[in-house]
Amino acid sequence: MPTLNEKRNVYWTNGTQRKINGKTASAQDQWLPNAVSAAKAQPSTHQLTLPSGGSILAKPFAQKDYKLPQGKRIAVVLDESYSMNDRRQDVEKTFQWLQGNILNKNQVDLYLTASTPVQPKKVVGIKQFDVAKATFYGMLEPRQMLQQFQTLRQDSTYDAVLLITDPGSYELTENSKTALAMPAPLWVLHLGGLQPAYDDATLEAIQSSGGSIDTDVKEVMHRIGTQPSLGNGTSLLSVVDDYAWYLSQKPNPSANTDEAFAPIAARQWVTQVSQSIKPDRLKDLDAVHVLAKRYKLVTPYSSMIVLVNDRQKTRSEKKQKKARSL
Repeated sequence: MPTLNEKRNVYWTNGTQRKINGKTASAQDQWLPNAVSAAKAQPSTHQLTLPSGGSILAKPFAQKDYKLPQGKRIAVVLDESYSMNDRRQDVEKTFQWLQGNILNKNQVDLYLTASTPVQPKKVVGIKQFDVAKATFYGMLEPRQMLQQFQTLRQDSTYDAVLLITDPGSYELTENSKTALAMPAPLWVLHLGGLQPAYDDATLEAIQSSGGSIDTDVKEVMHRIGTQPSLGNGTSLLSVVDDYAWYLSQKPNPSANTDEAFAPIAARQWVTQVSQSIKPDRLKDLDAVHVLAKRYKLVTPYSSMIVLVNDRQKTRSEKKQKKARSL
């Protein structure tokens, strides 16, 4: 469920009602419960027909069908900030898992970030690194870590980049307009919980490279290594949470088309096109806006404006009509 990260200008009383799926939730000081029990259901295939043509297809994917990467070149970037002292045990477990499951069938280079006066460095061959002797010192933002990696890697190419860090502190992050062009999909592994938000440069690096975020190294490697196919006419979008997502030229007659699935499918499609869409491709931008408006999505190319009274709503409608007439 959405988490209340910071409360500003929000007012509620004992009479405030909170509803989940149409039912009143128990009164509490929190914004919403941490989780809501899901109804038990048999996994099935779902699809959404896109306004621009084609369909988003989600097929159940069994745990036994997940695969780990083989023959890949992977860059591991370790956050050596002071706050990682609290995650030292998690770091050791993560490196142990990588050594037992990834190193023998892939080439893995390790990049150690550092705060001044210590210098960041590249370790070719992760087996030579003793995690127990790692020194966590200073403070670095994800953007700075990635910049250090870019400098150290020079002309080295990779199939994936894995940044190992903690939940971080968005309040201490400085925004930057400098784009970070990643040489491969960027995966951010947050040990101890997800980061509440990212600066623009880091978010752009994750989205435009085709990467994502997670809290489990095994899940990340499964998503990197698993590439199922449905043959001609379909392309894989992602494999996550025991579903494989595809863009299909033809609809699947046996798939469910329930409306509750539509916003989730639309988000998957927007995430995919965000990797290649250009500001001057108006047709693609229009397609994104159509779905964002229809399913109330916040995307890299659209935002959300909260209108609290009728005057604001009327003013917004007038501006939209004027924009359409131009």
